[in-house]
Amino acid sequence: MDDDSLHPADLRSAEEFMAALRALKARSGLTLRQLESRAADRGDVLPRSTVADILRKQTLPRPDLVAALVRACGEQDRLAEWTGAWKRLACAVPIADTGPTDTGSAHAGLTDVNANADTSTGTCAGPDGETDTDSGSGSGTDVDSDGDSTPSHERQIPPPAAGSALPPHAGQAAKSGLAKSGLRRRPLVLVGAAVLVGAAATGLLLAGDLTTSQSRATRATDAARARLPEVLAVRSAGSWARIRPVRPAGLCLTAGRERSGRYRSEVAVQRPCTEPGPRTFLQPAAGDLTAIKWEHPVEKVMGCLTILDSGPAQGLVEPQENCQSDKDAQLFRIERYSPTAQGYRLRRARTDLCLGIRDGATGAGAEAVQEPCGAEPAQRFLIDLIPQTNGPD
Repeated sequence: MDDDSLHPADLRSAEEFMAALRALKARSGLTLRQLESRAADRGDVLPRSTVADILRKQTLPRPDLVAALVRACGEQDRLAEWTGAWKRLACAVPIADTGPTDTGSAHAGLTDVNANADTSTGTCAGPDGETDTDSGSGSGTDVDSDGDSTPSHERQIPPPAAGSALPPHAGQAAKSGLAKSGLRRRPLVLVGAAVLVGAAATGLLLAGDLTTSQSRATRATDAARARLPEVLAVRSAGSWARIRPVRPAGLCLTAGRERSGRYRSEVAVQRPCTEPGPRTFLQPAAGDLTAIKWEHPVEKVMGCLTILDSGPAQGLVEPQENCQSDKDAQLFRIERYSPTAQGYRLRRARTDLCLGIRDGATGAGAEAVQEPCGAEPAQRFLIDLIPQTNGPD
């Protein structure tokens, strides 16, 4: 799912919200274990068993789990949209209790209140924490010692003590008070019955709309995935390969030195394919991502091509031995450059950044750099898969 396919603000039910969360997880390409690890790195608690549980359900999870999952999937910049959608839907649907929020909580199953609900009254709070119930404070109301409150003009007049004179109007006042008190309670019974009937009707409507909502969310997810460019098909065990810039002919992406001399370690450059260099191995990772590994020609040590995010070589690519399965800088989506042009684009995982040859240079020794994805020929690579049974030792 891309950013334009489905916006959290457009979600109209818990089912659509959960379908969107599942699509978000699928788009991230991360395993449950990787999501747990990324959440821990950000200080969140997101057990993989909990993620699996909430993604199977059609009810809203707790808001802290939604926030942790969105952040772990790399959607921090859209967190407000997701939490806003959750708040909008939470007062209307049950929330999945995926475990105690703190030590001592013993509730399980479903709960009918959300994080903004006043658990003492069962009312749903607004955005600023104010509940929808009446404050109950009004002049002319007395509270008896047993807690019964009755407007003062409707209170019964107690019978007179023995031997005292009863005012002529006292009996009528007492009867009037009793009548008013009885009439006052009848509308409450009627209102309660109307609420029950309305709730039953709403349940029937929601049940009838469930299949439609799920189908709509599924179609949106499938359409979003269909719009993504086709990825290079690599067998699950991985494959040796050769990566060549589309122009000029005869050059390959291999190891070399940064031309200014400011960075002394080996980086990815384009050099003649006939010159000695590391072998390239494509290792499939989670989802549709791939790790690009180099095998040192002499030491036979494997290193993952890693985009440098800081330092004098920022934006360049170097092989690093500490390969990590959930490190975005070491994972690429090798996607078709265009439906009509031969070649592939090397897109950094979960970003709009791609590898290209610096300044579109065509000479030997030009470095591969990270830059915004575009239609530049310098971002177009040919990939030759080399049939070979054995992978790296």
